Amino acid sequence: MATTKNGKQPAHRPSRRQHIIGAAVRVFGRNGFAETSIQDIADEAEVVPTAVYYHFDGKEELLELAMRRVFDQLNAVVEAARPDSEPGDAEGLVRVIDAVWEWVEKNPDEARLYQVQVASANGSVKVLRDEFEQRHIQRGYDYLPEGSTRSPRAAKARHAGQALAVRTLISTTMLVTALRAEGGPLSRLPSRAVLQAVRELALRIVAAEETPAGQQGSAKKATSRT
Repeated sequence: MATTKNGKQPAHRPSRRQHIIGAAVRVFGRNGFAETSIQDIADEAEVVPTAVYYHFDGKEELLELAMRRVFDQLNAVVEAARPDSEPGDAEGLVRVIDAVWEWVEKNPDEARLYQVQVASANGSVKVLRDEFEQRHIQRGYDYLPEGSTRSPRAAKARHAGQALAVRTLISTTMLVTALRAEGGPLSRLPSRAVLQAVRELALRIVAAEETPAGQQGSAKKATSRT
């Protein structure tokens, strides 16, 4: 493998692109965007700064690509746990929560970046975040009962309640999951206890939207998983 005089790899290796994005994930997750420099990312990737500029325009593009990696991974994890083609139910909801929980444990750098960046996202990263959230909000409606209403007013109220329930469901499960990543505010709490609390909260949100009694039994069964 060719190196420069300082022992770092040169700029022209196209295979370094994903490696540099991985380094950006780690550095942005540790330091945040403002406190990160191209030199920091180059040092993490063990390449010269020109290698970074060879593949990327600058920090903004690297942050966008780093966040895209996080969102793409999460989308794949959720889809594998409960494909769009399958109906939403209590068991499927718990599978999704557990799958994302496991992803955090296996990908602490990506989870930390999500924790640091998702609330303060702007520009192209905000666009990615909004697309990600909208995708999972739409999936979240699958877990709510369809029900029926007798008047337009009741239908409007029901829709508003379901929208609030879905947004609460998605934001709570995702943020709690991210906050328990290494170094996060919840990282010192017992993992299994926090996971059980997230499961129970998510299922209570679903049950509050007039879940039929039979499905409530399924929900209780799902929360008993360990």
